[in-house]
Amino acid sequence: MLIWSLAHIFLLFQWIIGCSLVLTISAYMANFFGAMWVPSSLPTIRKLLTLAQITPGQRFIDLGAGDGRVVIMVARQFQAQAIGVEIDPFRCLFANGMIMWLGLRQRAWVYYADVFEFDLTGADVVFIYLTKATNQRLKPSLMAQLRPGVKVITRFAIPDWTPLLLDDIAMLFVYEIGHTGADVETKLL
Repeated sequence: MLIWSLAHIFLLFQWIIGCSLVLTISAYMANFFGAMWVPSSLPTIRKLLTLAQITPGQRFIDLGAGDGRVVIMVARQFQAQAIGVEIDPFRCLFANGMIMWLGLRQRAWVYYADVFEFDLTGADVVFIYLTKATNQRLKPSLMAQLRPGVKVITRFAIPDWTPLLLDDIAMLFVYEIGHTGADVETKLL
């Protein structure tokens, strides 16, 4: 009986160590691909989405979707088609579990993919909550795949682009493809 208990305790200990290791690797893995996971507050997300003027039926893409909170909010509150892209398989699994639990599968999904290789064509709004350096790396893809008029919203500036809207207190940027040059007049909020 004692040997059986010790064996189970040892297996439980191994399972806890294994899960801890997997979660630790997961927490830092995304840092190598673009940015470490840092969730935005829901009021900040809501404000940024409102600034982007998302309407029902639009196609919204969240690059670096994390736990899917932005994708879920867009699908629930704005009735838009919300797509997330996440490199961390555990966060992707969690986000899709939440989407299915909330009954949003018809309007929302988070894909396990690299933001630098994901097809952005057809997007009406693209949300990026990555680092300034990652935003710089994404610029060629954004310019090549997005049609003029598509809004790009972010919490970090995109180098060499001029935003249409800027909340300099909350650091919220709204850009529009085709209108990112120095001739754009930024409206401060």
